[in-house]
Amino acid sequence: MGFVMDFDPRNSILRVTISDGFTDQIMRDICTAISKFVASHPCRGIVDYSKVTMFEPSSEAVRTLASSKPAFPAGRTCIFVCPKDLIFGMARMYQMLGERTRPDLQLARTLDAVYHLLRAEAPEFGPVSL
Repeated sequence: MGFVMDFDPRNSILRVTISDGFTDQIMRDICTAISKFVASHPCRGIVDYSKVTMFEPSSEAVRTLASSKPAFPAGRTCIFVCPKDLIFGMARMYQMLGERTRPDLQLARTLDAVYHLLRAEAPEFGPVSL
């Protein structure tokens, strides 16, 4: 699948951890999975790119996704964890292209920084079945 979703009910945070490769298809699959979960669980989100070893989304797919309906609705913070410069740069492009529909999207370099930004104390994540 290329990613794992888990949820911390106490802090109301959905975390998506991407492993190995990140492609256009994985990007679409993640957005679909997040949208389905968020429809029945209003929450904030983390998309963690820390374990990505191959990053190959096309610029066109990023632009298309940035102009589509967001997986996390307005008012729901979502933070991308982007420790690598290439991923951070592409995420920044996505953030700028989608700033009208995704005003609550933020970027961070580490997961600890994200927990601090979300004021999540002692998060306890459990698996989410898709």
